[in-house]
Amino acid sequence: MLKSKKMLITLSLLAVSMSLAACGGNNNGNTANNAKASASTNTGTNANAPASESPSADAAATAEVSGPTEAKPAELTIWPDTAEDKLAVIQAAADKYTAATGIKINIKPVAMNDQPDVLALDGPAGKGPDLFYQPGIGSLVVKGLVQEVKASDEVKGTYTPEALAALSQDGVLYGLPLVTETYALFYNKKLVPTAPATIADLEQIMKDQTDAKKQNYGFLFEAANFYFAWGFLGGEGGYIFKDNAGKYDINDIGLNKEGTVKGASLIQSWFNNGYLPKGVNGDIVGGLFTQGKVGAVINGPWAINDYKKALGDDLAVAPIPTLDGGAHPTSFIGVKGWMLSKFTKSPEWAADFAAFLTNEENALDYFQKTGEVPPVINVLNNPILTQDPLVAGFSQQIQYGQPFPTVPELDHVWDPMANALKFITEGKDVQASLDDAVKLINDKMKMAGAK
Repeated sequence: MLKSKKMLITLSLLAVSMSLAACGGNNNGNTANNAKASASTNTGTNANAPASESPSADAAATAEVSGPTEAKPAELTIWPDTAEDKLAVIQAAADKYTAATGIKINIKPVAMNDQPDVLALDGPAGKGPDLFYQPGIGSLVVKGLVQEVKASDEVKGTYTPEALAALSQDGVLYGLPLVTETYALFYNKKLVPTAPATIADLEQIMKDQTDAKKQNYGFLFEAANFYFAWGFLGGEGGYIFKDNAGKYDINDIGLNKEGTVKGASLIQSWFNNGYLPKGVNGDIVGGLFTQGKVGAVINGPWAINDYKKALGDDLAVAPIPTLDGGAHPTSFIGVKGWMLSKFTKSPEWAADFAAFLTNEENALDYFQKTGEVPPVINVLNNPILTQDPLVAGFSQQIQYGQPFPTVPELDHVWDPMANALKFITEGKDVQASLDDAVKLINDKMKMAGAK
């Protein structure tokens, strides 16, 4: 990612006045790139609104002023992920939308990772959703599962440009964003009073505090999870597909080249030294950290609420420590959003509901209930976020992050790299493990018809 683009994201998340000025333009009294109506603004959830009127067609700028022109459906169906705390927030927003429009919202949770496969079967049979929830566009366009969201400039202006880009392919927008995220370093101030600035500092904490027999560790993370491991692989100069000014060359894979090998070797050294236990997974990381038995962990903002309940004011967040030589780990930057199904019979109303779910009022409520940060510009500027030191810790890390390559071939990377990292954490040869992964990725891409 270009330095200027990283800084734009960081400034948006920090909500400083310089980014407000740099993004320019005023949008109905709000700065186009960093402001929207205040949290107290009515977002069109008035239950007394006429049934034919879009609830998001008011001053909150969440739909076209005239609302959808197609016939109003009796109901819409959405597929959220299965997390119960998030379902409650979505249900509350859906109830408001129903009160304003008379449209019933059917909420049918489907595990996010399973949704594309299920939709490929259910969609053509007329049993799919109008909206479904995904982490970026991935291969959804190639698979024919999405269609263009025809949102006004006013609606699109309420989100950060980077978030919209993550749900677009070849300049076409297919969804509206609800969550933007990266991962960072959580630490327990009782065990780690000051955030480690360098990997050497972190390794000293590992050395001083690790006692595997007592299940005490200085540091834990899901080392065999490519999503989390990428921070160290990319930070050492690795790459997935070569990025040539925003165009990814899928024939140039960097996952077995020098930088990736160096980063994977660093991770392996922590296992060789006994600092990390073999088979460490998310349950182990979260469980031991909330029990106060781990000094620091890597995780995303979705963990804030659980960690805060367990550790209270002892919880803190900081950027991931710098690597030898001063480079920062390149955590993935992801965007999750409501995608418009190719099979919906009410695309305008479905898009209207997506805009309603992600408008300022509902996005702020989603953050307060789940801890996940929305890329809604004025929410990012809200003091509830800007004055929260835990959120600010993520905003510092995000300037060093990298977006997922926006090519469908990324789908073929995850499983081979998960296997390679598993072998690496078990002591297998790093170069050989990564060579095997790249060969498998190439084979999978060829089978899928990539050129």
